[in-house]
This record gives sequence, C-alpha cells and structure tokens, in this order.
Amino acid sequence: MPSRPKVSTSDEYIKMAAPDIQPILQKLRTLIHQELPNAEEKILYNMPFFIFNNKKIGIAAYKAHVSLQISDDLSSEVVKLARKLGFETGQKRLNIDLDQQVPEELVLKILQMIEA
Repeated sequence: MPSRPKVSTSDEYIKMAAPDIQPILQKLRTLIHQELPNAEEKILYNMPFFIFNNKKIGIAAYKAHVSLQISDDLSSEVVKLARKLGFETGQKRLNIDLDQQVPEELVLKILQMIEA
C-alpha cells in the first residue's frame, strides 16, 4: 500500500484530503483552536496534532471517516454520549463518518478533558 505524501502543515494535510473530508477536518481544527487557543499546532506522524499541557490531540482522515484522537482515555460519560448520538468511539478516539455532522458539543466535551 502506498504511503501518504509527506506534509509540513495542517493546511497541506487538509488540502490533500478528499473534498468531502476537508470540511470535517477544518471544522475540527477550528473547534480545537476555539477551545484551546494556546495549543501548539504541528505535524506529527504526517498528521495534524495540537499540543496542550503536554497532551496531544490529533485529527486524521481515512477513507470513510475522520478521527479525533486524544492522548488520554475518553471518559465513560463521553463514550456513552457518543454512542447515543450514533458515533463510533475507541479508547482514545471519536470517529465521524462522512455522512455525519461534526458533533460540536461532544467535541468540546472531549477537548475540555484535555484542559482538566
């Protein structure tokens, strides 16, 4: 499987994503900057990451979804809410399918976990 071309900025990463994925990535990026204005934005592992209080928040594009990943485990409250709203989660991530709207309130709850 071919690897993704190297990127040096989040703008490049978003621009290289499929057209239907770009608005989701941009919305997540905007929400992160709104909630964590002092987060440092950088490329790690060839993906956009935001560093705040020595914790990482990443956004990644896949074929059928976009993931928001954090370095801490999601709380059980956040996982329950995500599943109730129809979103798939993992231990440290929220997946947003391409036919779903970005769940702003849920994303903000996740980002507030980083602030704590």
